[in-house]
Amino acid sequence: MTSNPVLDVRNVSKSFWGVHALKGVDFELQRGEIHALCGENGAGKSTLVRIISGLAKPDDGEIHIDGEIQRPGQKTQSHLVSVVYQELSIIPDLTVLENVLLGDPRLKWVFRNARFSDEVRALLDRIGLSDVPLDILAHKLTVAEQQLLEICRAVLRRSRVLILDEPTASLSDAEIQRVFETVRWLRNEGTAIIYISHRLPEIFALTDRITVFRNGRRVLTKETSAWDANELVREMIGRDVACTAHHSARADFDAAPVAVELSKLCIPGKIQGFDLKVRKGEIVGLIGQLGSGASDAVEALAGLECRYSGSIIVDYEQVLLTSQKSAVEAGIAYVTEDRGSKSLFQGATVQQNITSANLAALSRKGIVDRHATKASAMALAHRFQIDSARLNYDIGALSGGNQQKVAIAKSVAVGPKVLVLNEPTRGVDVGARTEIYRELRSLADHGMAVIFFSTDLEEIKELSDRVVTIFKGKVVSDQRAHTLTTDDILSHILRGNNVQEVAA
Repeated sequence: MTSNPVLDVRNVSKSFWGVHALKGVDFELQRGEIHALCGENGAGKSTLVRIISGLAKPDDGEIHIDGEIQRPGQKTQSHLVSVVYQELSIIPDLTVLENVLLGDPRLKWVFRNARFSDEVRALLDRIGLSDVPLDILAHKLTVAEQQLLEICRAVLRRSRVLILDEPTASLSDAEIQRVFETVRWLRNEGTAIIYISHRLPEIFALTDRITVFRNGRRVLTKETSAWDANELVREMIGRDVACTAHHSARADFDAAPVAVELSKLCIPGKIQGFDLKVRKGEIVGLIGQLGSGASDAVEALAGLECRYSGSIIVDYEQVLLTSQKSAVEAGIAYVTEDRGSKSLFQGATVQQNITSANLAALSRKGIVDRHATKASAMALAHRFQIDSARLNYDIGALSGGNQQKVAIAKSVAVGPKVLVLNEPTRGVDVGARTEIYRELRSLADHGMAVIFFSTDLEEIKELSDRVVTIFKGKVVSDQRAHTLTTDDILSHILRGNNVQEVAA
């Protein structure tokens, strides 16, 4: 490594209300380097990003970019550093061109789009969006295309440092490759890149160096080739965590009663003649590219897709799912992929959130029983390894992993026969992911049927008893997870099969 880093963080500390978020952190980023920041949620990564980008002021320490000290909020820093966050900042009703130019420092109060059209067009072509017109409204793009649009906006600013915070969390593995190609091209062009992801295979496939944060401190920095997965997890968590598959030891699924059955399910333009049986105690993972119909199948089970035809049978009784309420009444609970805006009540406490789906059972004559509510919240917190001392905290004070555990606990509280999840560990760190897997396995071992959709190949392989792959609205493979490799699954996702393979 050279002695003149693009970014040089020196002895930076930051506290919030007496809590140390960063403690004397040093960090260097070189030109033409992809450098991973790894650590559990709450380890200090986000605070460091905010300080580097000028959105927060350190209590102590200095930030140097190209050898010059940066003052928080100064114009230079905001233009030298660009951040692409997991939550997209695309404006849906602006065009592609307008979104890319949004915030560009070269723009004046009055400007002509035509002046920048050729430059934006060339950049879009280079990052894999050659088929996207400049004048199309952004809401018509896929999530993957919107993510690349965010990166295009950052690149256009010619930032010296590009920070990518979970850029692939909403993408399928095929779409992730498009992001990878763009990031590698940027590295070759000399851009210094900080890459944050909870997906360890991405870290090993893409980055040059890895720095681990734990409890607000930089623990260790090494070349990526010098790490192995177990060591990385151990340094992130501070203890050994088994990275092994959580498949059930049961071999008698075929003898178990069917918990839920989909027969000839069709959703116009999305799914064609979808058949699926899931037995009690079984965890079935659905996977496919975004737009394949896989996520639509779980939404139909959740009561969120009313246009379906065909039949849905729960406990050998046909049900009509026209709303999430009707699904709960049929014995199906759902955990959405967007815990922030769709699952949890922001501004409410952990206790209020974790018991919110079960208020009818916790009320007497329409009045919530405070003692019963607290007892239920305590039991759920213990079950899902959520600190019971934090039940009265605002839900926003919890890490992403703990918020996801609250979202799952909330759905489990209603006592469903079938639990349906969409991206169950999106944006969740390794420690919380392991705990979530363990609890889902425990629910299945006690007879619950679990169905989930994920775009994460490792998650599908690790958590599922059966893997169902969907390609262009049809099931192309239905096999026991232990018989498949990740390459097998990826092949099914990308190309499909001519003949459906059914689990033995």
